[in-house]
Amino acid sequence: MQTRAGACPLGLGTAVVLGAILVHPGIAGADNLVANPSAERVAAGGAPEGWGLYVGAGGMKLTAATEAKHSGERSACLELTGWLAPKGSPGAAADGTAGGAIVLAPNNGYSAKGSLPCSPGTKYVFSFWYMGSVASASVGVTGWPSADSDHTQRITHPVTGGVMRPGPQWQRCTGSFRIQEGVRRFALMIQTSGKQRDGFMLGKLYVDDAEVQSKSYPNGELRAIWCSLPNAPRREEGLREIRMTLDRVKAAGFNALMVWTTSQYLAASERARLLQVEPLAAWDALGEMIRAAKERGLQVHAWYAPWTYKDIARAVELRDHPEWAAVDAKGVKDLSGICLVRPEVRQFELDLIDRLVDRYPDLAGVHVEEPGYNWGADYCYCEYCHQVCGQWLGVDIRKDPEAAKPAVHNLAAFMCTDFFARLRQRLTANRPGVWLSANGSGGDNPDWYIGRDWTTWARRGYLDFYVPQLYTKRLDEFIEQGRRTASRLGDCDLVTGLAVSWSGIYPEVQDPGTIKAEIAAARKMGARGFVIFHLDHCLDRHFQAVREAIEDQPARAKP
Repeated sequence: MQTRAGACPLGLGTAVVLGAILVHPGIAGADNLVANPSAERVAAGGAPEGWGLYVGAGGMKLTAATEAKHSGERSACLELTGWLAPKGSPGAAADGTAGGAIVLAPNNGYSAKGSLPCSPGTKYVFSFWYMGSVASASVGVTGWPSADSDHTQRITHPVTGGVMRPGPQWQRCTGSFRIQEGVRRFALMIQTSGKQRDGFMLGKLYVDDAEVQSKSYPNGELRAIWCSLPNAPRREEGLREIRMTLDRVKAAGFNALMVWTTSQYLAASERARLLQVEPLAAWDALGEMIRAAKERGLQVHAWYAPWTYKDIARAVELRDHPEWAAVDAKGVKDLSGICLVRPEVRQFELDLIDRLVDRYPDLAGVHVEEPGYNWGADYCYCEYCHQVCGQWLGVDIRKDPEAAKPAVHNLAAFMCTDFFARLRQRLTANRPGVWLSANGSGGDNPDWYIGRDWTTWARRGYLDFYVPQLYTKRLDEFIEQGRRTASRLGDCDLVTGLAVSWSGIYPEVQDPGTIKAEIAAARKMGARGFVIFHLDHCLDRHFQAVREAIEDQPARAKP
């Protein structure tokens, strides 16, 4: 980490594996709440067992259909069979209405009977395949306070994703939602409705291979540590190092690893000549670490910096594209940072993360390291930014760099936000169970001007959790900064960043008692966990402090 943490951690970073695992995984995590996900079991009356029908308007029926299926022998089919005519109008009037929904639970969408249990504040992700002849469809989530609540107590929940455009081919729909406070039961409804006078036609909507799962933290909270891949370049030595490291981490009570990742590892997997500088890629050190972590019940989040730490010793961007370098107001190129305003740069980084996630189905999350430009930098004045500011904003940033700073800063914030919006969209579409997080400053977001506009990303739902680097020896300062950060996150979870050592005190290390007190304080302020920087700095007494903090105050129960 750069801000407050000094140089990037020791050890080799890595990102990807030789020989891609190009599969299309479902949702990783907890068990599927849909009991009959492929509608194979049929209840009396012909409807799929465990599925429900919400009757909105007109005639309709729910069946386990055999004429269309994404997998198996059946799918769930909602067929709209008739219009609801306005009062006083005989038969199916030209302005009739029709609409209903398939419910992914044995529930009717009105009362809570048959709905699914849930935990307030928990995020859930969903995925299903669909096709059909209806003109439009959407996903809705209804909640109730208890299992015996009636229709007057229904609570509508916002849904992220869930966009549907039915047609003759099977398509995948994914998304997420967060259960509101006071809600203990819920039902997800795949709904379609419309008016005849608007051109809506009666038809069918098929749904198959449905999944609804909680996106919950292991043990009720995230207990993570930032770390690198093994130092040993050869497989057997590296596997031994991985086993020893993970056993030590597991014994201390951690349940997740943030593993430093670089673009050079991906390049080495695709360019054999780079294996000499990235020998870990030859035996897939990251994949081995993910596998070993899974065996021990530990999550792995890839810890990746899109635009900083790009020196050619560990990244390929500036080696392949020197014109991508960020440029300061004096025209000096950065040797470790690239211009995030360039669309080809953002596309390169998005595609890299796509490949990373596709190759590792058991990867739990993508953790973005200090997004934006290098902290304290005044960027970017490259030729591309010069053209964009002139064409879009009418500002010549090179003529008067000082006066142009507002334009430069807002452009950085806008383009970094564009990246997170698209990354969130891609992950939701392909791997909705993957966590997306970022780390940076805490408090009032003083870093927005370098593109690190984390308050916007959090409030718009792009991030699952944000990790402020609350690196301090003073507990009162830790608590104050943590609370101020939490107040700016909206529904995004706070996971506090703690440090054993950082640039302000290195080579000194944090007192273990302070680490223990900070973990307790983070829980009191409502944080959903903590991440400690960095494994290489941790001594036995720090691991002991973490273990004692966990044992002294067990986390909230896992939903």
